[in-house]
Amino acid sequence: MATGRDVAQLAGTSTAVVSYVFNNGPRNVSPATRERVLAAAAELNYRPNALARALSFGRTSTIGLIVPDIANPYFGELARALEDAAMERGELLLIGDSSLDPERERRHIAAFVERRVDSVVMVSLLDEPDFAAFEQASIPVIALHPIADDAPAASLTIDYELAARAAAAHLVAHDFDSIGLLNGPAHSVGAGQHRRGFLAAMAEAGRELRHDERNSGTSRADASAVSLRWLAEPDRPRAITCATDEQAYGVLHAAYLLGLRVPQDLAVIGFDGTEHSEYAVPPLTTVRQPIRAIAARAIELVAEAAAEPADGADFTRVRELAGHELIVRASCGCAEG
Repeated sequence: MATGRDVAQLAGTSTAVVSYVFNNGPRNVSPATRERVLAAAAELNYRPNALARALSFGRTSTIGLIVPDIANPYFGELARALEDAAMERGELLLIGDSSLDPERERRHIAAFVERRVDSVVMVSLLDEPDFAAFEQASIPVIALHPIADDAPAASLTIDYELAARAAAAHLVAHDFDSIGLLNGPAHSVGAGQHRRGFLAAMAEAGRELRHDERNSGTSRADASAVSLRWLAEPDRPRAITCATDEQAYGVLHAAYLLGLRVPQDLAVIGFDGTEHSEYAVPPLTTVRQPIRAIAARAIELVAEAAAEPADGADFTRVRELAGHELIVRASCGCAEG
């Protein structure tokens, strides 16, 4: 197996210069010398030792990702977009799937700290995510969901309150007399933002209408179970806006089991805007999050924070908002288009 010394000898340079080429520093290398080193490496089929690089430079070129459920289409699309963005920077994305188990999430946190990942992107199951281990290890972490203002982590998300308000206002514009919100876990920061946006739209309706909120887990099964009970009530809502697309699919399933037609008997709006939403029956009106833009920006932010650890305090104050878009399809009662 070829070594860095072999590459240096063939390229007519030093092992230090070979190291500078493959680690992008710390010293600059002239374009001509870089080209000779890369040509020699290709001829010898040389691959740098990642462990040795990590020991030398104190970085592992790895980014940890923790998601609640990789089988959820939203998190699958997010993971793919994050991996693409990480690869463009020469970073390896390590994925930890919590499988909707808080204890498993904690084990992933411990594992990423133990393996000294350079940074972490996280979507937590917990109302109050445990960022302490990352903070103690000086590992920058960014949450892709709303977090408390004083949390020791950065966040990048859409404005849940504004987006939920737009979805609910769209149902108000249909003149439905009763509208429901199927929200996530009641005490989470995100659920609070969804609730405020929903209630703001109800207050701005300019007419009296009934409104109600129910809560479910993030899976289709949980949402379907809650919706089966809700839609069987005599004063069931005429329309429901959901905190996720997965919950919306659960509502559609419950409506099917109860013989309710969508949108003729029940209008439904989702939230996330995954590719799957377009192929629901009927196609799902939803709030689309810009997944690829969020992923690219998240990787950019954690990469910069890992490269400049002295700025860790400033990084934890980052609270960035991405845009959103209401995608109107047939499930809300609009003509598909």
